[in-house]
Amino acid sequence: MREVIVLVGPRASGKSSFCERVVAFDPSIVLVSRDAILTELFGGTLLDSYSGGHGYALERIWEIVESRLKSSSQSKTILDTWNGSSDDRLRITRKLRHLGADRITAWYFVTPVQYVEQWFWKKPGIAKMQEMRERQGQGLTFFSEDAPRRDYKLFHDMASRVASDGFDTLVRINPLVMGPEQALGLRK
Repeated sequence: MREVIVLVGPRASGKSSFCERVVAFDPSIVLVSRDAILTELFGGTLLDSYSGGHGYALERIWEIVESRLKSSSQSKTILDTWNGSSDDRLRITRKLRHLGADRITAWYFVTPVQYVEQWFWKKPGIAKMQEMRERQGQGLTFFSEDAPRRDYKLFHDMASRVASDGFDTLVRINPLVMGPEQALGLRK
C-alpha cells in the first residue's frame, strides 16, 4: 500500500520535530518537507510572496512525491506542506490520489497553545515587534506579541472540517504525549 501522511497544524505546533522522530523510528518512511525544500533552494522559508519561490517549491514537492509513489507499491511518505484551508487540503488529497496514493492519512496536530507560543518564538528568523528597534537589519520577520495565539486560533477554526477534507484516516497528534510508535500504530 502506498500511504501518504499529510501534516495538518499551525506553525510551531511541533510537526517537523515530531516527524524527525518518526523517521528516526522508522527510516523506511520518507519525509517530504516544504520548509526543507525552501531552505535547500533559497536558504530559508521566509520568501517574498512575489518571488515565485513557493510555487517552485510546490512543484518540487510533487515531483518528489510522484517519484516516491511510482517507485514502490509499498511505501509510506510524510508530506509536510502548508494547508491552511479546507480547499488546500482537498487539493492536496486530490493530487495525491491522482499520483497514485492508496491511503491518505491526516496527522492533525492539537498541541496545547501555550507550547505553540513558546516554540513559535524559538523559530529562526522570527522576533517580536517590540524588539524591532534593537534587532532591525538582522533579516528577521517581526510579529506582534499575540501572533502565535491568533495564528493558532485561526488555523484551528479553519481546520474545523478537517475530517471531511478527503482523508481516509484522521489521527489527532499531541506531540507532548504521543510518540512515533503510537502515531504509526506500531509497538517496539
